[in-house]
Amino acid sequence: MKSFLIYILLLFCSPLLAVAQRFDGSNWMSRLDDERTVASLSIPGAHDAATGEGLPLVAGLGKTQQLTLAEQWECGVRAFDLRPAVNGEELHIYHGPIRTKISFGKALEILCNKLAEHPTEFAIVLLREESDSENSAERALWPQAVGKAIENIGDKAAIFSPAMKVGNARGKIIFISRNRYTGCDRGAFIAGWSHSQHGSLNGRITSYTDSATARLQIQDYYTPTDNARQKTKESIALQFLDHAAVTADDVWTINFLSGYNGWWSGLTGLATSAAYKRNAEALHPVVIYALASKQGSTGIVMMDFAGCNKVCGGILHWGRFRTMGSTLLDCIIRQNFIGRE
Repeated sequence: MKSFLIYILLLFCSPLLAVAQRFDGSNWMSRLDDERTVASLSIPGAHDAATGEGLPLVAGLGKTQQLTLAEQWECGVRAFDLRPAVNGEELHIYHGPIRTKISFGKALEILCNKLAEHPTEFAIVLLREESDSENSAERALWPQAVGKAIENIGDKAAIFSPAMKVGNARGKIIFISRNRYTGCDRGAFIAGWSHSQHGSLNGRITSYTDSATARLQIQDYYTPTDNARQKTKESIALQFLDHAAVTADDVWTINFLSGYNGWWSGLTGLATSAAYKRNAEALHPVVIYALASKQGSTGIVMMDFAGCNKVCGGILHWGRFRTMGSTLLDCIIRQNFIGRE
């Protein structure tokens, strides 16, 4: 009920909707000062971004995005959660054990083409090995295979540094991985990732180039599987917005709004598409409302159904969900310019 009332308030009373429409999602970074640090920005991202390219029909499981990678880019998404796994001789993208309809190489090709079309922009790729789909031999190949794929895009792969500037990132992809890869000295790896309901303010991101280390604030509590846990998710997501707004310009924040809330056939906690939509419907309006009165950075904010204000329920749920993923995305972009223009 609370999220519905906030939705109505935003729809009829808030000037945010009109303001957010000013931004051209395809090249909004062109308006950023070259001297700003990447860590100090507000960057909208897509959780399990490649699920928008399509999944096999597995009882409505695992789908967290409605739009393709190219469509997400055009809406303004600049952080992409990609989870490659070795599948035979190919790196393919998965969500858990579920295979998406796109390879890791093709996903990088799409992003590189977008950067060629829009050289003022940059992208962040958050990497994780989706080992649920791999056998032991394939797991052993993952570090080298990912490193080779990144090395293959050459100078499009950015050199990571804690206080890296926008001007040095333009036209490139910043790779930040939760698993170490080998054979490439670009990008960075994370230590101290947290799925706790409290998050963590003491993670680390370390550069492959020179081992320089940045502090990472990370929130990725992804199981708000009942109403009480949904309130916890709401609270911790808002706390990390506050943390991002007051930290130093070389401290990175990754705030996952994504999660699943729902039941099916009497079972709670199943990661169905409807469960991800239910969390988005509850949480996104709350975050939009909070941003209406905030200044300062949000950090990297990862969401489900980026660019989509309404999505259909699908196989396991009739009707439509008010996910507000387009309005939220625009509001995050807007945070970069409050008080600066």
